[in-house]
Amino acid sequence: MFLTNKIKLILIMTFGIVAAESEIKFKPKSKIEILFAYNANSGLFNALTDYVHRQITPSTYNCNLCLITYDNWDRNERWATYIDSLPVEVNFTYKNTISQYKNLEFEVQLPMAFLIENNNVSIFITAEELNSCVDENALIDMFESKLKKSGIIE
Repeated sequence: MFLTNKIKLILIMTFGIVAAESEIKFKPKSKIEILFAYNANSGLFNALTDYVHRQITPSTYNCNLCLITYDNWDRNERWATYIDSLPVEVNFTYKNTISQYKNLEFEVQLPMAFLIENNNVSIFITAEELNSCVDENALIDMFESKLKKSGIIE
């Protein structure tokens, strides 16, 4: 049966009104964040001290995540580009500010990465895993593998 344009328009409008007034609720996407925590303190004095330590004796510096993800003063360019390209929020914090995440109900050994989903915090990458990375390529490969395994990216 051939429908006229007026009938099609009425059907579309009726469907739209019914859909708009129905009790169907769409589940919002869950908020996912990856939070990396450095084994270093924030602040200008600490940044300067850490910079000198990383330059003079990097082998004794206690934050492998800092060594890998930072060049002299800024984030490593490849790491920064990779993080910025991800479809998930990735943030960074320091050991003296980690306490603001009150949902941490487990012992924290830094550096570490956490998965925060709908205010639930879980360990995403352990200190042992982060400390095993030798450069930004290894870190990116491991991080991407974890993101894929958890279904965050394809």
